[in-house]
Amino acid sequence: MTRAWLYGRRSNDEDVKLESIANQLEIAREYSITHGFTVVGESFDNHVSGMHFKRDGINELIAAVEAEKVDVIVVKDMSRLGRHRTQTDLFIEFLREYGVAVMSATEGLNTLNEEDDLLVGIRGLMNDYYAKDFGNKIRTGYRKKQKDGLVIKAPFGYWKDKNTKNVLVHEESSATVRMIYNWYGDGVGLNEIARRLNRMERKTPGQIQSERCGKKADRCYWTNTTVKKVLQNECYTGVLINHSFEIRNGKKIPITEERQIRHEGYLPVIIEKEEWETIQHMLNMTVKTTYGNRAVHRYVRFLNCGDCGNKFVSINRHTREGTRVEYICKSYQSYGNETCSSHRIREERLDDEVRQHIHVAYHQLKIEQEETMEVKRLWELNRRAIESRIKRLQMEVQLWEGEVDELLMEKIRWQKNSQE
Repeated sequence: MTRAWLYGRRSNDEDVKLESIANQLEIAREYSITHGFTVVGESFDNHVSGMHFKRDGINELIAAVEAEKVDVIVVKDMSRLGRHRTQTDLFIEFLREYGVAVMSATEGLNTLNEEDDLLVGIRGLMNDYYAKDFGNKIRTGYRKKQKDGLVIKAPFGYWKDKNTKNVLVHEESSATVRMIYNWYGDGVGLNEIARRLNRMERKTPGQIQSERCGKKADRCYWTNTTVKKVLQNECYTGVLINHSFEIRNGKKIPITEERQIRHEGYLPVIIEKEEWETIQHMLNMTVKTTYGNRAVHRYVRFLNCGDCGNKFVSINRHTREGTRVEYICKSYQSYGNETCSSHRIREERLDDEVRQHIHVAYHQLKIEQEETMEVKRLWELNRRAIESRIKRLQMEVQLWEGEVDELLMEKIRWQKNSQE
């Protein structure tokens, strides 16, 4: 019985009818039935590129292969398995190690058939070229739209009319933007602005985006980072900036200002240019001052809150006795009692704990060293007797081996005489 696993994949750019998952799996199922295979499972990846193998459907397939539940994988064609030639070849080699073949229903290829190796390689080159060429065409068209003023996702404070494609001011979120700028202009810090917005239950950019997509938005909290991003975003002065980053090897790479595509006066103005520039100057001054005076405390990266799991941050607390360093839960520091309670610990107490642990570890090390030295001393005392014992045993072994050889020779002579 040949056990078959069916696999299908469709990316966003492919024809919905021709390359539908249902159609692919049906073709693979008919092929399996025709060849007398028993279908033991199936998996698929929808709206997923074939240029990588980090896919849920592939992970299910790998689990079945490693559990030795599969003999053959049936796909509609080899491009369904993958379009990246090198990664696809490596995946096929992985399957070969388990004795599992990949069979293409429409191309009649079998990866375990040596005669099909050349055709599989040619198909891989074609799929690789197709994916790269198609990707270049998409990027070229996308860049053209960016130059024309394409807005894919309206920034926080705006919304995009699906019918007219115009970007308009979103009353609720734009009011939040103005609050942030007014407060910061009045000297309110980033953390305090985040606390005020959370107390007022103002919706975050993530909540607004979820509502636009028709999803139920859970309560999210403002952070100083989110507030700072709003303050740094030049779009509120009416400027649309496209091509601010590129994706290379799955990583987001920032683009220099010279290569960015700017559209002046494209969006409705929420914050005047002069006010925005003043805020940028304030942010730059704050960052320089904070960085210049900031001490690097030794326990920052090692402490986590036992209740909420967030990291601890260091603060300088000024008292009558002087200034001391304390570590406090970041959730409590950022949001107050809304998310966690006031967990804090002094740096000198942590120092005491560390010293205690070092003392215990040092004492334990000394004990182990003494035990090791005692074992070594006993070995030295008994070494001669042990070495003598080993020599005697080796001699006995040689004697026994000699006797075994004599017995074997005697047996050989006896067999020879009995045959004569």
